[in-house]
Amino acid sequence: MNSFRLITSFLLCLAACCMAAVPSAAQEYDLVLSGGRVIDPETGLDAVRNVGVQNGRITAVSWGLLNGRETIDVSGLVVAPGFIDLHAHGQNPESSRFQAGDGVTTALELELGVYPVAPWYESMEDRARIN
Repeated sequence: MNSFRLITSFLLCLAACCMAAVPSAAQEYDLVLSGGRVIDPETGLDAVRNVGVQNGRITAVSWGLLNGRETIDVSGLVVAPGFIDLHAHGQNPESSRFQAGDGVTTALELELGVYPVAPWYESMEDRARIN
């Protein structure tokens, strides 16, 4: 294959990949978080972006405008995956409320825990703000 065809094939593949990654302007999301500083440790992204959420899942991260049934302006705020607290005390709704406010989505009490466990799970049913 000559170099012209190789470069042309590469550019066409690159363009196809880029087009697949760009959210459709006509797409309407359930929720759009607009203008926040998005930090994603997995990809290394640290930039101002718009985030589209559909059916409770992030389905788009874009520098372009996104349409949503509900849009929240999060300019000046950080949008990041939830934090895991590996040493949390206070396994109760009040503590969970404070942790959720700090961005914690999972809190683990790896030192002592609660006892007895079964009644604690029952008391947290439909009341837990975090995992």
